[in-house]
Amino acid sequence: MRTRLFLCAGLVAIAVLTGCAQYDIARIAGDATEGRNNDTPGSALARSYILGELKGIGNGLDSSKTGDDAYLQTFTAGTNLLAVIPGTDLADQYVMVGAHYDHLGRSCRTSDPADTICNGATDNAAGVAALLGIARAIKAQPTPPRRSVILAVWDREEDGLLGSQYYTQHPVVPLAKTVGYVNFDIQGSNLLPSLRNTSFAVASETGGTRLQDIVRSAIGEQSLDTSLFSSIFGQFRSDYAMLINAGVPSVFFTDSTGPCYHTAQDDPKIVDFYKLEQQTATALSVTRELAGTSTPPIFAANAATATFDDAVVFSRVVNRAYSDRGRFSQADQDTFTRIRNAAQKRVDEGRAQFGSDDVAPLLGDAVTAVNLLTRGTCDGFLVPSQQAAALRRAMGR
Repeated sequence: MRTRLFLCAGLVAIAVLTGCAQYDIARIAGDATEGRNNDTPGSALARSYILGELKGIGNGLDSSKTGDDAYLQTFTAGTNLLAVIPGTDLADQYVMVGAHYDHLGRSCRTSDPADTICNGATDNAAGVAALLGIARAIKAQPTPPRRSVILAVWDREEDGLLGSQYYTQHPVVPLAKTVGYVNFDIQGSNLLPSLRNTSFAVASETGGTRLQDIVRSAIGEQSLDTSLFSSIFGQFRSDYAMLINAGVPSVFFTDSTGPCYHTAQDDPKIVDFYKLEQQTATALSVTRELAGTSTPPIFAANAATATFDDAVVFSRVVNRAYSDRGRFSQADQDTFTRIRNAAQKRVDEGRAQFGSDDVAPLLGDAVTAVNLLTRGTCDGFLVPSQQAAALRRAMGR
């Protein structure tokens, strides 16, 4: 363990993040953890691994406890894992990075009767791996961050965001001192071949233009096309919703839900490590800026539900995906065409014409599109050469 952690620290110091991620995902989402349903032996096995990694990186967040207990926040049938990398001159302020580690056990769809374990590799072992990658990179910095960085690994997200809800109702440090939250849920996942280079950053408007600028700047450092959407486009179906409800500026990094979503075929072999490498680097940049800036974002309580900018981004993504419409049934292709035409019409009409009467149709089309993308056989839509290149970088070759 100690040798591997040292190796990982050396790798992330040169911004190569996928080598450890592959190992993390194999340990968290392998068959041995049996789908990580909360309050099961498989969940305990995954939690033990994650706890071991956190102990090598930071302190337990709950300073009133000792040993492993300082890292654990237990609640009904669940256990959150909470660690902290202490800051320097602003150590009593916090940036939180979070991802849920629970999944569905054996309660998911499968295309193979012999494969019934819901491994949850992209949902959300890859998100936990991204969190650990960020944590190792910050720990390896020659200078600690100004603000303390909380590492929050949530339980019972699949049961209704119960782990993050419990934390916001029983915070270990003051929520008013938490200047920003970075959330991962579904990473290293491709919706379609045409969307391999597409990912999403949801809810940055909750930190006003300051958080949006931080996120855009970090996105610009990578070749991955990460599009910003307002918070409602995540349908408040991940832990970012609880931190927003608590008044914490938040950004939710996600690949949305594709054909592997909540299936037994969401296992490590379908994770796009080339994509995950860039996603982790983007979020690391955001986290570092939040931890060091003298002008942190301020929570924007009255952000718009959906905007013309959302309409533009939605139209761009739908147009990009349209080249793969042949993968769907004729009825779904017709729906796809209707959504594409409506999206283009909103954009063509222009910003000045976008009003409150456009919001509901835009959101409805977005929900329909997301549902369409979950159909079909699970496929990672991977490019082998990109996967191989990511592995070579991770190995320092």
